Amino acid sequence: MEAPTPSPWVRLTRPLRWRSAKGTARMLLAFARAERSSFYDMMEAANASADLARKAQYVAHAVDEARHAKMFTLRALELDPSRATDPSLFHADFEHLFTVLGEAKFIAFVHVGERRARGQMQLFREELAQLEGTPRADTKTKALLDAVMRDEEQHETYSLALSQELGGSLGSARLWELKRGWLRAGATLSGLVYTALMSVLYVALFPLALIEKARRP
Repeated sequence: MEAPTPSPWVRLTRPLRWRSAKGTARMLLAFARAERSSFYDMMEAANASADLARKAQYVAHAVDEARHAKMFTLRALELDPSRATDPSLFHADFEHLFTVLGEAKFIAFVHVGERRARGQMQLFREELAQLEGTPRADTKTKALLDAVMRDEEQHETYSLALSQELGGSLGSARLWELKRGWLRAGATLSGLVYTALMSVLYVALFPLALIEKARRP
């Protein structure tokens, strides 16, 4: 199956991707978190779906995602052992997507996500191939991406077939994903703005607090 074209942003950030082992580890841990999150979503789907055949497919998918998360995490820790003490190392984003979206829209969303992830991995794998023979060559990470992409292509294929069977709309799934990403970005930006404003306010009020304290008997 032909891989999708990655977003321009993914291509623009290429110079930053392979500059250091720590940077590569950070990227792999982001993949691990996404795979771990997908594991929980697929297990929810397996528990909630009324169809036994689809339940089995969802469980098989969940097992793959758990294995991928472990593979990405172990490789990241090889590249950056200091990450072993990171309290967020095994975090996941479990949003109950099956319950929120319903089965038809959920499996369409899964297909869109799997296709996008495979496109990114394919690009990264090609970049690593171009680095062979240089000090930045990373054959282990390239082999890891090759192994995961084989599973991702299978996930992409079965989820497309199921989406067509259940009447899910890929266009609607893409729009929902875009809205979700926008809301997440807005929440992150709001948090950063709030932190910055509180810091400015603290700096502005601290001298006044000292003056008031000095005036007290």
